[in-house]
Amino acid sequence: MLGTQAVVADPDWLRYAASFAPLLAAIIAGWIAWRTLAERREADRRDQWWKRTQWAIDLAMDRDFSRAVVGLVALKHLAASNLCTDEDYELLDKIGGAKIDALTLSAESARRAAPGPQLPDRGTAGPEAPRTAVPPGPAAGTAAVPVTLESRGARVLASSAGMAKVLAEADRLVSFVASQRSRKKGTETGGSPNG
Repeated sequence: MLGTQAVVADPDWLRYAASFAPLLAAIIAGWIAWRTLAERREADRRDQWWKRTQWAIDLAMDRDFSRAVVGLVALKHLAASNLCTDEDYELLDKIGGAKIDALTLSAESARRAAPGPQLPDRGTAGPEAPRTAVPPGPAAGTAAVPVTLESRGARVLASSAGMAKVLAEADRLVSFVASQRSRKKGTETGGSPNG
């Protein structure tokens, strides 16, 4: 009969448990509300980050070199945020690369489209002022500005100081994004970010 005796429940513990039930419900409800607010706050931060990123992208792709530099610097700053995801790093990398491509290809196209040396036409009669040959490339009176693109391991010539600044900032953005991506992957796999 030892194992078959029924244990009589003490009704006092039920009163104590019942008195803590509202407190337990309040704690659970508070935790749920706190999590909801935290997620909302994070979503709002991410939304604002994206709005600033769109603004910076618009500036970075502007034809005006001064505005493009501001946009590229802002994109680099935004890439340093903990809100930047892997997809964002990929997008920023492509934007920086596209800006470099656009400037280097447009400079190359302009060089190819420039007319060859202009020589006087021998078939015309009468005195003419001598014409000077203008070599294709940067406009006369301006010197090409060399720019080293670390991200591509190349050296290019910019047709102006403004273009050189934009190329340098776009290259800095691409290099910075690449370092952020590798650092983020290093910390995710358990390695240290410094090597």
